[in-house]
Amino acid sequence: MRSTTTFREPAPRPQARALLRLLALLLAFAGLIPAASAQSFLHTAGPKILNASNQEVLLNGVNLGGWAVQEGYIIKPGWPGINGRQTQGTVKQTLYNFGMTDAAVDNFYQSYRNNFITKADIDYIASKGFNCVRLPLHYDLFLTPAQRAVRNSVLRGTTTYASYLGSLTSWYNANQLFTDPANMEAYRMIDNVLSWCAANNMYVILDLHAAPGSQGTDVNIADAIQPLDLWNQTINQDITNRLWNTISGRYKNDARVAMYDLINEPNNVPSNPAIHDLLQRLINTIRAQGDNHMLLLEGNGFGNDFNYMEKRTFTNQANLVYNSHRYSGTGYELDNGVNSTGGGPNTLRFIGTMKQFRIDNDVPIWVGETGENTDTWMHDAATALNSVGIGWCHWTYKRFENGNNPALMHINSPFIVDGTAGLNQVLTNILFANCVPNSTVAAIAPNQNGIVNYPGGGNYNGTTGTGYTGPALGRIYEISCKNGGKALEVSAGSQANGGKVQQWGWASAANQKWKLFDVGSGYVRVVNLNSNKSLDVVGPSTADGALLHQWDWLNQDSQYWQILSNGDGTYRLINKFSGKALDVPNSSTADGTGMQQWTYGGGNNQRWYFSDQGAARTALASGTAQNAAVGFYPNPVANSLTYQVPATVKSHQLTVLDLAGRLVMTKAYEGTGEQNTVDVSTLPGGLYLVRLASSTYNTSFKISKQ
Repeated sequence: MRSTTTFREPAPRPQARALLRLLALLLAFAGLIPAASAQSFLHTAGPKILNASNQEVLLNGVNLGGWAVQEGYIIKPGWPGINGRQTQGTVKQTLYNFGMTDAAVDNFYQSYRNNFITKADIDYIASKGFNCVRLPLHYDLFLTPAQRAVRNSVLRGTTTYASYLGSLTSWYNANQLFTDPANMEAYRMIDNVLSWCAANNMYVILDLHAAPGSQGTDVNIADAIQPLDLWNQTINQDITNRLWNTISGRYKNDARVAMYDLINEPNNVPSNPAIHDLLQRLINTIRAQGDNHMLLLEGNGFGNDFNYMEKRTFTNQANLVYNSHRYSGTGYELDNGVNSTGGGPNTLRFIGTMKQFRIDNDVPIWVGETGENTDTWMHDAATALNSVGIGWCHWTYKRFENGNNPALMHINSPFIVDGTAGLNQVLTNILFANCVPNSTVAAIAPNQNGIVNYPGGGNYNGTTGTGYTGPALGRIYEISCKNGGKALEVSAGSQANGGKVQQWGWASAANQKWKLFDVGSGYVRVVNLNSNKSLDVVGPSTADGALLHQWDWLNQDSQYWQILSNGDGTYRLINKFSGKALDVPNSSTADGTGMQQWTYGGGNNQRWYFSDQGAARTALASGTAQNAAVGFYPNPVANSLTYQVPATVKSHQLTVLDLAGRLVMTKAYEGTGEQNTVDVSTLPGGLYLVRLASSTYNTSFKISKQ
């Protein structure tokens, strides 16, 4: 982002458990822990983030800012810092100036880290519907306490920065950096967060927030001693590379980690190619470990300028995700229109620009930070981003202030920099039980705003439930869109195949009423009460924008729908064949607008109310489960079609119709439950309806002729 409590160890466990725990720790330190078996690794596919079952995942999360890296404004609103610097280092300098010893400051910070984020905090974040947290990390927490003491001595003024840089160089050359995991505070914090998040079905993003040497001129972000020294001193790049090599070696098989954020907010770096070259080095180092985690890339200008850093410029292009940090203020106002553009095609702040960039570069975009604004702006940002399939992470979870602020929680005074007398109370106030929720929670919490983390109905474990959980089956419903309140209907009360499905003002007529019938595995058939025909995708097509119509009951996926709750009283309807959602084009509110399918983005034009109108009668339709064909293949068909009817059918008539309803083929078959092969080689390419009928049997299905 720009701009006395005592820690208690857990009670001893029985000796056998202690030995197992020790073994697990040893394996973890060796980087040998296997992937969490109950969880799905995430990966990219074109502009989307997917789980192992190729279901889309939108990461909607919260940053844990102010925990491992303190920015001055988080510690006290309006605090001037020292010499204009409001960094974690100047907070420590303030404590030294109060007369605290090195040991006393270290003890305070240890207790602060123990209390600021606990499992109770993660449980609360999960309860609001978020599915991830971003963990901003300081590189100095990967140093041993003795190494970190040398850096602290620079802050106290007893050691020069040049001397500390010399020590870093010596440790690097002697292979003494990041080799003692038992004494690396960052690993304790990461492992706790991973455990707490996994218990809540949440992912973790590891963010190198304060890089060795500082990644920009904004010293507060990176707790900088010397601005831009990541780019000015080669040793700092070497250390950063070794750090990611070490992190990757430890977590490469851990599916709880969604992705690595390699360098937070490079800013005012003189050369974009310099950022590119370091990112490429880090990418190659991580991939050389056999680590396939997604890698989040941040551009210049606080993470958003990607000139000379497009996907094509990297040699290792798999599982890259591009970042945007979206803040809006005086001089850099930013609206939340989904088609707004600005700043050039490679500057990722406006949503319309992001949409085009991900198309041009075939990559997902994730907003790693956004917030610090009014409730209205933050709400609009969250819902607008999700509506176009871009996940986001709110900055930040909690910060000090006596009253409401844009974080999820505020921590009441005293403030750390106000004197030693209040430090014990600080350590009490930062505990979850003593933090105060802000109005921000209601503005952005996914489960209070209908924000969907898994648009295709998946989940953290990469599976889809097999049970149906939508509106009650066997009932009649009037279905209306949240966007304009218009009813879903079949145009003009048509009872013909191909009748247009559209929206219209309420008339409470039979063509505006629908029945739901279970077809198994969590899917239903949506049947118009007036025509007794099924809601179907024209084609059938998998394309965005494909229209919907009604058709005779067919034994095929284009007529099967998954109805999933959005958490706000509405449902989304996802077609089994295409995976796309029932959608009102361009959020129209006009009568007569034909319905289409579109990739689910969470907008109100894809959210539907179901108003119960009473019990439905038993359906009389062709193609019911009892009358469906046993099987047919292939589809698409080239020269011949093979199908088999149920054993109870003694004879039947086959007819083939084209899309205009013209009869193009007919043939009679005798026998019981036979498998039959039909020569269709003379049919032109296109879509056909095949009907099978006898005195006791009636079904139909679509085929595509190549």
